[in-house]
Amino acid sequence: MSSVAGSEYNRYFLPGWGISRNILFSHIHFFLGPYATARPFSYQGREGYLVMTPGPPLTEKQIEDLQNLSRQYEQQAAERMVVSQGQPEQDAFINRPIRVQQQRRYAPNYYRPYR
Repeated sequence: MSSVAGSEYNRYFLPGWGISRNILFSHIHFFLGPYATARPFSYQGREGYLVMTPGPPLTEKQIEDLQNLSRQYEQQAAERMVVSQGQPEQDAFINRPIRVQQQRRYAPNYYRPYR
């Protein structure tokens, strides 16, 4: 009987373009098994994920499935945000900028720049 703890893990970079962090983290075990892990990672200036698994890496089809699930997830999240702001649902656009309240920052009274 072999132990996963004693086996070698395959480590590889998965570019993050089009893959939602929530979707990858919630589906990684479905695609790669219970011992697979993923975490945010930057490789040669590109943002993505470091995936570690005792088995084979994700296939092209599995990555396409993650991208499709991510697109659906982001669209639903955009619709929820639009509805929560009281706008019509048909105005949902994934990359629409959303205004957030900014808090004013006050400098302490004792701060004086050097002259």
